[in-house]
Amino acid sequence: MGVVGWTLVVGINAAIIAYGLWKSRETHRAVDWMLAARGLPWWMVGLSMFATAVDSGDYVAVAGAAYQNGMNFITDWWLGITIGWMLVAWAVFLPMYRSGMFTNAEYLERRFGPSTRVISVIVQVLYRTNVLGNVAYSLFLTFDILTGWGHLTWYLVVAIAAGAAIYTATGGLKSVALTDSIQSIVMLVAAVVMWWIVYDKVGGFAGMEQTLDEAGVGENVQVAMTHVGSHLEEGVPAWLVILGWIITLSAYCIVNHSQSMRMLACRSEWDVKMAAVFASVVTAIVMWFNVTLGILGRGVRPDLPTEQADQIFPILVSELLVPMGGVLAGIVVAGLLAGGISTFDSIGSALAVVFTRDLYARFLVRDADDRHYLWVSRITTVVVIGLSFAYIPFLKMGMVKFYLEMVGITVLPLMTVYLAGIFTPAHPASGLVGLLVGSGVGLTRFLSVQLADRLPEWLIERFGGELPIWWANKWYGFLWSIGAASLGILLTTLVLGVASRDRLRGLVVWLPRPPDDDDTDREDSGPQGNWLEQTRKELVSLPSHPFDDPGVSLPLWKRPWLWTVVVLGVLSWLNLVVLW
Repeated sequence: MGVVGWTLVVGINAAIIAYGLWKSRETHRAVDWMLAARGLPWWMVGLSMFATAVDSGDYVAVAGAAYQNGMNFITDWWLGITIGWMLVAWAVFLPMYRSGMFTNAEYLERRFGPSTRVISVIVQVLYRTNVLGNVAYSLFLTFDILTGWGHLTWYLVVAIAAGAAIYTATGGLKSVALTDSIQSIVMLVAAVVMWWIVYDKVGGFAGMEQTLDEAGVGENVQVAMTHVGSHLEEGVPAWLVILGWIITLSAYCIVNHSQSMRMLACRSEWDVKMAAVFASVVTAIVMWFNVTLGILGRGVRPDLPTEQADQIFPILVSELLVPMGGVLAGIVVAGLLAGGISTFDSIGSALAVVFTRDLYARFLVRDADDRHYLWVSRITTVVVIGLSFAYIPFLKMGMVKFYLEMVGITVLPLMTVYLAGIFTPAHPASGLVGLLVGSGVGLTRFLSVQLADRLPEWLIERFGGELPIWWANKWYGFLWSIGAASLGILLTTLVLGVASRDRLRGLVVWLPRPPDDDDTDREDSGPQGNWLEQTRKELVSLPSHPFDDPGVSLPLWKRPWLWTVVVLGVLSWLNLVVLW
């Protein structure tokens, strides 16, 4: 790639990390480390949400998934994550924000009991370290091509992860949010540059279609590359795939504390909602380039085997970018690296907070001081990032495919419990039942598919020689997981009755707690470690919006609901009409 290119890669990211380390000097309390003292503005939170959601895995894995699935994959990023962010900003996270909670898992104990809080910690650690494994693997695939080091490239990837872990552990959320904001700009520029290079080389979408035609690629594949309404899996309707993508990213927003951590750190409810709008717009723009990059990749390699689809981005880098060398190559690789670092720091810090508050301080060591828990969070950050490398051997089936299987088993039942807690008067005991039933069904479906060749012959023959698509296919599997969890919650509530209004007050979106009730005597529904209560009291009461007089009605153009409707409307029209 040349001296100039590598100088840009190292220089840009080293400067960002150095800035993060410099800002970390301001972090002295756990409240600062975990929630930035609830003082972050909407634009910083929005950029940080984007940088957390879009990582180096979303250059490699997203390009690979788009190469396999075609244009319908844009739904994941145009509607799925947008609907998810709007849902949490306007409903799911509001009771948590108003009650001064630090984590989304904390809410589950208040609503459903301590067992759900512990399960949430376990699910988040398994779910999000999988993503960190994706990031590490993506960096390896790309840097292996750029350096030609082979397996020695893993030493470089480990060094990158270690650097991210150090500045994250030192500074916490404020440092991470600041560096995320800068990294997001680098990522945007890199995405545009890479896309333009490939678009120009391939001859646009028309050139890509011509290449597919000349290579004898089936017409169904050609149509799927440019139309959301087409899908390559037989027996699976397009509407189910679109619904599946929406469910996947909505679950990501609800369950993942690296998102709730940022929203709960906003300086006002107005900032929470505007951050969701801003993050949606930035993500939609960047992911158009990242998704269509994988589609345009068909114009370079029209018929890669399915198991090699994740290689399309490294191939494009190797064949089109590296020969150019110089500034352009340096910018793209710098953006890829920035995306990886931003996700290492975001997920590492979020899981550290979840472990420290929701498991360690709540159940294991309750009476230590603030300094002790701050150091536990810092150490956990490094450990979490290190453990994520254990997922790498399992990614051979394809990064997105493995991710989707994880979602169906653990994340969707947990999402269902959150939604039931926020919107319904479900009985407190129903949360655990819903989690166990939903995860049990999801795991049963996954194992039956993986071990199909070991199932009794009479059972397979009953379904015509193979498992029925309504059971075996992952898109139908999403509905099984959600349906089973919902049924468990419903039946438990019908038997035991709905929760009392006193227990629900402040925990459901339709029954807020009065302003003069600080709710400090009900946290965690049981005995408290002093530190949990003390840090909660350190959070100041925040206004509904950050402008001079919170009591004054805002002009129309400053109202979040207007921008929410506009963004959702435009993206829905583009996704379901223009590209259909």
